[in-house]
Amino acid sequence: MKQLLMPPVIAHRGASGQAPENTLAAIRLAAAQGAKWFEVDVNISRDGIPVLHHDDDLARCSNGRGLVIEKTLEQLQTLDCGSWFDQQYSGERVATLDQCLDLAIELQLAVNLEIKPCSGWEIPTTQAIADVLKQRPALPEILISSFSHIALQCSAELLDFIPRGSLFMVAPPDWKKLTNEAGAVSINLHANSLLDAGSVKQFHNAGLGVYCYTVNTTAQQQELHAIGVDGVFSNYPKLLLEALPI
Repeated sequence: MKQLLMPPVIAHRGASGQAPENTLAAIRLAAAQGAKWFEVDVNISRDGIPVLHHDDDLARCSNGRGLVIEKTLEQLQTLDCGSWFDQQYSGERVATLDQCLDLAIELQLAVNLEIKPCSGWEIPTTQAIADVLKQRPALPEILISSFSHIALQCSAELLDFIPRGSLFMVAPPDWKKLTNEAGAVSINLHANSLLDAGSVKQFHNAGLGVYCYTVNTTAQQQELHAIGVDGVFSNYPKLLLEALPI
């Protein structure tokens, strides 16, 4: 399995502190701010097309209503996914995974693709994502991650050439078993998940990179770096990148 080489700062849902999350605009802004990696959430439409969206429901990040899984891609792409954040992003559309990957290649960015399925849709969502990735002529560097152990195990079977990361709020007691079953190369944890230098060392000794979300202050970034965390996901990548030691 290819080892994980994510940098100290990954743009969380793009530069989502200053642009609408999980949009092409947020990815472009992350690149402009110097990010080399970005993270996005991927769900599927009713017709099985992988799209960028965090919530099951459309209400928070668009002018739509209902569940993503209830809408066809054609219906989703009529929605405004930018005005909720700021009028300058009015008309920003739901992006497909293909569009996201095309932009990543154009901007020479790597992608942490988080599988974000609706409950019960873990396997169909992962299968749809795998179909897109396998059919493309070119891919950027990718890490697949998910809170869903089912999705990670499915991606291990369908996409064994792409490294995986296990996502948890807090590392569970059986984290070693779960990360082994997923074939994970990283463990991605909430920044306030009771981490200390000893637990980070345990993860490292198990061969896992350790990454934390969502870190939006340089003080927290420095605290996590001091205990050995390899990198952080941030809504404000420029702020944290500028604070890195030269």
